[in-house]
Amino acid sequence: MGLDFADSDAGEVVSVTKASVLEARGGGVVRAVYSRIATREYARTVTDASATKFPWAPLLTLATATFMSITTEMLPTGLMHLMAPGLGVAESQIGLLMTVFAYSVVVTSTPLMVLLRRVPKRVLLVSVLLLFSVSTLATAFAPTYGWVLATRILTGIAQGVFWSSVTAYTATLVRPEQLTKAVSITSGGGGLAFVLGVPLGTLLGQLFGWRLTFVALAAVSIAVAALLWLVLPKGQREPAASTSPIEVQPAPQAIGDTAAIVLPRRSPRSMGLVALVCVLCAIVMTGHYSFYSYVSPYLLGPVSLPEGWLPVALFGYGIAAAGATFATGLVFSGRPGIGFYTSFALFLVGGGSLALLADHQPLALAGMFLWGIAMGFTPTLLQARLLAVAPTRHRDLASALYTSAFNLGIGSGSFVGGLVLDATGLGGLGITFLAMIGLAVLLNLGIDLAAARAARPRTR
Repeated sequence: MGLDFADSDAGEVVSVTKASVLEARGGGVVRAVYSRIATREYARTVTDASATKFPWAPLLTLATATFMSITTEMLPTGLMHLMAPGLGVAESQIGLLMTVFAYSVVVTSTPLMVLLRRVPKRVLLVSVLLLFSVSTLATAFAPTYGWVLATRILTGIAQGVFWSSVTAYTATLVRPEQLTKAVSITSGGGGLAFVLGVPLGTLLGQLFGWRLTFVALAAVSIAVAALLWLVLPKGQREPAASTSPIEVQPAPQAIGDTAAIVLPRRSPRSMGLVALVCVLCAIVMTGHYSFYSYVSPYLLGPVSLPEGWLPVALFGYGIAAAGATFATGLVFSGRPGIGFYTSFALFLVGGGSLALLADHQPLALAGMFLWGIAMGFTPTLLQARLLAVAPTRHRDLASALYTSAFNLGIGSGSFVGGLVLDATGLGGLGITFLAMIGLAVLLNLGIDLAAARAARPRTR
């Protein structure tokens, strides 16, 4: 399900779909607005590549690769209670593994893509996935926490290059009108990682230990890399891309119908409002990951959830988030403002139940489900607002800023949560989460007021 925006300034429609939301995750490194590839060379390339049939095999294999990358990135969330005693460190230091992973993506992805821009994308994707696999295997056999930290930095570097390349390469496999469908497939693997990857990895860790779980992830990733080498087209020409906006077609029926939200004809646009939206994104993600990064020890501790039920709880959260992502456009079509405050209310009620009613296990688990719904709504709404306020000519810059804000929020959230955990114990995590979401509500009110003020006709 997606949100469409009719842009009266540019006379175009831009769609925020599930794919665009997941792509903003990175591991995840995500571009919410696709670049127009407008050269005749591109038209010849994609026509030659996809004139006969839709490239299901390459796209599904790329989706499997994105599934593996996000599962590996987020797996310490589910294995924290196993990794910490195994490495002889505090749980907060396991959370720090997510921080260095996210920061590695932010710091290295852009300069590395500049350096590697002449490497054929097929070769680059397979190479970075192999590096990703090797570094994951190194995590499994790392003798000390310091070595684990180093391997996670290397994995984060590979993740950044992979996510920065996969959408651009996908565009060369299909015709322009098939782009959103294709990216929905490749990026959809990242969403499936939250629904199945992390819970399944958690279950494997409980059965066979966290080290063997990382070995299994590495082995599957190597197999996917080999499959990519076999199914991706050889000798694919890679056109240069401009940065002007494009019209993105509605998401395919497999994702859901796209519900339209038409902006006011004088919708205010400025990079100042873009900056505020990016700050809002960073605050929300910092608050979210300050709690979610440590949700496994919290469920096993204050909530007293039996360890065998932990994968089920994580699966329920993932299902709630995925369902909300699908439904965002339908539920909040024409009402994006209501969508934000509904999401914030679900954050506060759901997270508040988990934080303040941990002694009442059913209520705490119901709160976690509501929290998942809120997290499913929010990234789509954030990107929708980004498109609404970004000047047409600067949409790519706005997208890059948003991507950085999202990943900084992931890293900062894990870091802040670790500090709180060391200072106050597990009980302080929920309070920090609620405080950050409260701050986000105030900032969102400020953005609404600033947008309303900018939309008023000026009088002399």
